[in-house]
Amino acid sequence: MPRFFGRCAAVVGCAILTALAAGHTAGAQTPKPSPTPVATPVAFTAHAHATVTVATASATFGGSVQFAVAQRTNLTRIDVISVKSDTIPIPPIGVTAVIDRTANTLTVWNDVTKQYRVQPFIPRAATSPTPRPSASPAPPRRRTSPFADLQVLELTMKLTGHTTTLGLPTTGFSYDLQVQRKADKAPLHVTATTQLADEFFIFPMSFDAAVTPGSSPTGAKISYAVDDITRETPPLARFAIPAGYTEAGSLLEVIFQRRSMPSVPMPAPTPTPARTPPPR
Repeated sequence: MPRFFGRCAAVVGCAILTALAAGHTAGAQTPKPSPTPVATPVAFTAHAHATVTVATASATFGGSVQFAVAQRTNLTRIDVISVKSDTIPIPPIGVTAVIDRTANTLTVWNDVTKQYRVQPFIPRAATSPTPRPSASPAPPRRRTSPFADLQVLELTMKLTGHTTTLGLPTTGFSYDLQVQRKADKAPLHVTATTQLADEFFIFPMSFDAAVTPGSSPTGAKISYAVDDITRETPPLARFAIPAGYTEAGSLLEVIFQRRSMPSVPMPAPTPTPARTPPPR
């Protein structure tokens, strides 16, 4: 969003400067048009971490994630390096996800299972097959407002100022969201703050959020921060599926390694005794 408004301001500014220059140089020779400047592609590599705490009515659970990020124009690669928790057992998870915003695809692969999965990043509307004509057509489906079941809906977003994070100019935002359905006794409350990098297409340099439960007794806190970031263009080969990997049936099959079930020997079937024909 900041980059969008920045581009709009740049276009308006250029238009004003061009008009002023034309007014001051009336009657002068028209200068040759300058070539259109090419936008600098967004490219960087970074390492970050996140911590999550979930509190229920009976216990509190926590965990942390270490991951790496690589950006090349419309390609984003995220490598989950480690997932740890001192309160709940978590199987080893080490996967890579690539988001292609041009092709609208999410590609995930696992170097342990040697499997991958490709699916749309933003789900497209499913096209239903043409219904067969029937003697008695079904009544038209009634559509209701998405807000008909809501009792409270309040969203506030504020720009909190400009600063630097890890030496990069960033813009701060704060968010406050409250949602309550008619059947809920209290609203769900979500608050968050973030610092977005101005140079790298509003890439989040830090993010902190808290979820205060409404009717549910479960709350959560999430904290994320970039540890280091480098201005470099990752090679295109880093965003391609490694050779020799096989396609999986779902994302869960890629992320979570299947545990081999122990083979239990089955007893041999008992032969059926031959039937003796009755005496005549």
